[in-house]
Amino acid sequence: MPRTIDTDVVVIGGGAAGAHAALKVHAEGLKVLLIVKGFLGRSGCSIFAGNLQLVNTKVSAEEEEKWLTIRTKHMGGYLLEQDYVKRANRFTESEFYPEMERRGLYIRRNAEGKFIKSEGRGTNVWAPLQGYSGTFVMELLRKEILNKRIPLLQETMVTSLLLDEGKVVGVTLLDILRGEFIAVRAKAVIVATGPSNYLATRSTGTREQCANGFAMAYRAGAQMQDIEIQWWHCSDIAWPKAWTRLHIYPNPMPATKETVRLYNSEGEMFFEQGMYPLAMQPYFLQLKHLYPHVKRGKARWNGGYFAGYTHIDPSIMEQYSYQTQFLKALGLDLSKDLIECGISWHMTLGGIRTNTETMETSLPGLYAAGGVGSHGVGTITFVSYDGTLAAGGACARARAMQPPRLPEEQIAREEQRVMSPLKVRSGDGLLPAQVKKRIREIMWEKMGYVKSEAKMEEALGQLAEVREKLVPRIGLDSLSRTWNYDWVDALDVEDMLDICELTIHSAKVRQESRGAFFREDFPYIDNKNWLRHTVMSRDGNALRIETVPVELKYIRPESEREDFLSADY
Repeated sequence: MPRTIDTDVVVIGGGAAGAHAALKVHAEGLKVLLIVKGFLGRSGCSIFAGNLQLVNTKVSAEEEEKWLTIRTKHMGGYLLEQDYVKRANRFTESEFYPEMERRGLYIRRNAEGKFIKSEGRGTNVWAPLQGYSGTFVMELLRKEILNKRIPLLQETMVTSLLLDEGKVVGVTLLDILRGEFIAVRAKAVIVATGPSNYLATRSTGTREQCANGFAMAYRAGAQMQDIEIQWWHCSDIAWPKAWTRLHIYPNPMPATKETVRLYNSEGEMFFEQGMYPLAMQPYFLQLKHLYPHVKRGKARWNGGYFAGYTHIDPSIMEQYSYQTQFLKALGLDLSKDLIECGISWHMTLGGIRTNTETMETSLPGLYAAGGVGSHGVGTITFVSYDGTLAAGGACARARAMQPPRLPEEQIAREEQRVMSPLKVRSGDGLLPAQVKKRIREIMWEKMGYVKSEAKMEEALGQLAEVREKLVPRIGLDSLSRTWNYDWVDALDVEDMLDICELTIHSAKVRQESRGAFFREDFPYIDNKNWLRHTVMSRDGNALRIETVPVELKYIRPESEREDFLSADY
């Protein structure tokens, strides 16, 4: 039996959802252990939040309905629970901003002390620069967690959820720094590992985001929902490759209505956000407009089209854009030069299926918050709300429970699985990173923005070949247990394969296009038959898939069927 740690609540993940959850559990007076695969507040998606939406639901019923429409229609394709969206909008306004300002968040103001905003129907603010807000938010949360001495394990990979009589009673983990396998006993577990967006060649994710949270929940028996719907950024920098995360925000620049414009290889402008003023995150719409230019050979998915700020006063970029310094380092003059772009896998709309009032999953004792959950809105305020809700549910459960029994046989099996990749690479062997690269290539080539039945079948066949021919050849160059990231990569491979296959099976079921999800063989939004969630779970070693109707409580589509490429969502 490995070393055991006892706590009331385990929180897995160091982004905004995990940080808020850990702080709330600590404030409730319960013991919490925060586990982060990378570094708290310095890896994952939350640091990528460049804009903060200025929600004003208290102003009028019309304003509240506007923000409900922005989130539900233009970001969620009508697949989000609308009461949840209303509550999260109110949290953004009434709790998130006041609390973050109390912690020291500086939202950019003018000389009169008023917020500097973008102009238009949906307004953004910044802390303090566009492109830097998430980093600033996470640094404040990180410092508060450290100041409160909340128990924290960084560079630590959670490998499995522990179950006793169908209930989650803890986790197992690998301390990457020391190479130690550890079991943790807990009365509740909150998974906040973010979206599974490191699964394609071009992605905005950091190396930590290999769908580990999705995989451990699915293998434990939790229901998954809508994971076929993947967001793609349209305007991420194409070169240098290491700068893929450098995002060219499509939203209005501070103090103006002007937005970046997209041009094809022949210099024809094909998109700016002013075409859709309520689409606060218009990535779906950018891609719809890019698609015909790719078809005509005037752009490629990984380059050959461009973003331009040439119509915007250069002083706006200098004062308010965090990205400007990096673009200038490439030798670009933003008053006259265009920036070559490519698309990047950004996040998952779906995830682990949850109750949106407590964030509890179908497994008792397991809660899912933020991008790993089933209602990805893609804003740092919403994932913070999730973390707060999950902590409330987990605390209530922890107070009502006695310390659970740890399943020793399960822990022994998991330890054996975790230790199994520790073998020396043979002459024709492969490093785990090489296999991860191949998985990401398959997902980029066959499960990119444009999907079809034929491509998905090819992807399943190629992933099966990876399992059969490449995985057995995996070996490590070092058997050291200290800081051995080849070992971590080997564990990632299994998780990536499971979730990539699950994503494809789910995508095959949804026979329509919607929001970020585009099937070229079903190029229409089918509101009559497909206002439904895809729900998947394990049934023994088999996959069980069902569909569940979406509740349309306040707003609904106006037509039963729409042409996908011409629809405004």
